[in-house]
Amino acid sequence: MITGSSDIARLFSLFHDGEIKQHELRQDKLILEVGILYLAQRISPELKGFHVELEISGPIKFVTWPDHETKKSSTLTDLEFIMSTDLQILEAKEDDGTVKVTCAQHAFPSDFIGGDLILRTQSANVWDANHTCYSIEFLDNLCKSYWEEWSRR
Repeated sequence: MITGSSDIARLFSLFHDGEIKQHELRQDKLILEVGILYLAQRISPELKGFHVELEISGPIKFVTWPDHETKKSSTLTDLEFIMSTDLQILEAKEDDGTVKVTCAQHAFPSDFIGGDLILRTQSANVWDANHTCYSIEFLDNLCKSYWEEWSRR
């Protein structure tokens, strides 16, 4: 289990360029399927990503980036709509127990091109399709080794 909003923010930053493929909300748990081939296939060639289960306390919001300078940012709270926009994870930051996941959005024309997914959470579990669980340390090392290799290309 990954605990603390700062480590959960770090987790999402490790999933840079990953896409939120699916979601499920069960009471106070948000389960995300994050497609991120370049990391998952370092574990096993058949893997495509990871599942992330977050214990949520409070509303889930998405603050948009307008697609044009004259448009205004808005705050979305409809989880089904937010997740239907094919969010791509860029990075995440922690702020007083809140995790702000910065995402791009390229799925379809809309009033926004990305934004910040805002979650209040203190614990997360990460596993793959084979039900293997992962720690933040393992994922951090996996990510570092990938980017070190990539920089030598």
